[in-house]
Amino acid sequence: MQYIMVILICFGANCQAIWEKTYYTSKEECLSATLPVKQYMMEVYPQSSGEIYCMTEEQFEAYNKQLLEGDKPTAPADPT
Repeated sequence: MQYIMVILICFGANCQAIWEKTYYTSKEECLSATLPVKQYMMEVYPQSSGEIYCMTEEQFEAYNKQLLEGDKPTAPADPT
């Protein structure tokens, strides 16, 4: 199973979801890759808030579909 890192970053009430095009071969590999991303985001955007998720391809496709249909970026229904 492959995993995709999805970053939810918010500036006040304005949130955006961004993700890498990198696929991770395990959830553990993806989660370990979140640590430097978290540190970077906190340094570059100290006034923001956010969360990082590691989603399966299936979870990501469902989440991305919601975004494409106009939903505002929020925490996924089934975060992992």
